[in-house]
Amino acid sequence: MKIKLIGVCLLGVLFLNCNTDNEPNCIADFTGTLTATETVLEGTWALTAIESSVAIDLTDDQEDNAIKDIYRQSTDCQNDAVYSFLSSRSFSLKQGYIAEDCESKSSVTGSWQLSGDLLSLVNSCTVFNVEIEVNEDETAFTVSNVVNLRDIDNKIVETNVTYTYTKN
Repeated sequence: MKIKLIGVCLLGVLFLNCNTDNEPNCIADFTGTLTATETVLEGTWALTAIESSVAIDLTDDQEDNAIKDIYRQSTDCQNDAVYSFLSSRSFSLKQGYIAEDCESKSSVTGSWQLSGDLLSLVNSCTVFNVEIEVNEDETAFTVSNVVNLRDIDNKIVETNVTYTYTKN
């Protein structure tokens, strides 16, 4: 079960605009003071749940035990994802830095903006827009998207996956 769930979460498909000189036409970083609605995201958010819309078996435990809880079937290193959104509009996403003995660590930085339920992230001349849903007490947000997962029988399963990040 070698899947990179977090990469799929928010940084899966990035769009890069290039000019005719083959030089990057970079998207400018977001700047300025946060709006009142954006301050809800300010802080650190850890991945706490990954839920599939269909039951799937991702574990090699010699049992046919498909469940919708992808988080429970993933390793600590795969589940170790933390977003930090700063008032300066900079953000970071780090995976594999807190869990012990993670062979792969990844880090992404850039700038961010929230407009309604649309979170925009700029990184390396690219912008990625994703709809998020913040819960009523503003302690968690979710992101959903359709992904293809390979189950233990090597079958590709298309499913809607919801990632939940909880504020630390």
